[in-house]
Amino acid sequence: MKTDQTDATNFDALITHPERDVRLRAAMDAGILPDPQVTATLVSRVGVEEDFHVRESITWALVQHGELAIPAVLELLTSDDALQRRQAAHILSKVGDPAHVAAILPVVADDDPDVAIKAYRAAASTGSAEVVQPLLSRLGDGEGEQRDALSNALQQLGPLTVDALVPALQHEDPSVRMHAAEALAQIGEDARPAAPALSAIITDEDPEVALTAVMALGAVGGDAAEAALRNTEEAGRQPLDAVARRLLSRRVAT
Repeated sequence: MKTDQTDATNFDALITHPERDVRLRAAMDAGILPDPQVTATLVSRVGVEEDFHVRESITWALVQHGELAIPAVLELLTSDDALQRRQAAHILSKVGDPAHVAAILPVVADDDPDVAIKAYRAAASTGSAEVVQPLLSRLGDGEGEQRDALSNALQQLGPLTVDALVPALQHEDPSVRMHAAEALAQIGEDARPAAPALSAIITDEDPEVALTAVMALGAVGGDAAEAALRNTEEAGRQPLDAVARRLLSRRVAT
């Protein structure tokens, strides 16, 4: 459908138009319309727009509006509506400003998994050491996508998280121990200082934790990790010995 070019005077009508393509064009055009009223309308639509592509374009536009949009976006983080909190965290994850840490931390603890996933990313995007412990408090929470999002956030923060993850390997909850090992594996070579702590839980009473520790040692690499894998191979504790052998053979091959 052909429409007039989007401007501040007709924006409200176009961004709420029944036809999805009209709304999408309006949202895309809005990025270069840094008008306070356009910004306010975008904020009001980001938590109610049902179409994914239109919603993402609204998100992009709000990022382009910068400081004009930030106060209202931060306010959305306190909304009773989970979708509004989620979208606000999503926008802030693309901004990456350490000044937003205090506002983001409450949604890192959000009970809604979709909100938490976006909040993890928003927290990591700030690059601030202040977010590390709040993120670590979510170790072991949720299912696959949520756990992966947390591991990815910790990886993004990199060396800031390695020392903090080591105590979690001794947590009383096996799901926390396993998730800590998964996160260290995700961090990879930068997590080599954690190799001794990972080696210590190869004998964990929970077989999944032990297996995850072996896999993490293979991911972080280094002399200490290789020595632990050789000890595991020689110990003959199935299936850990077979996994260690395979990981060592891959190292030799590369």
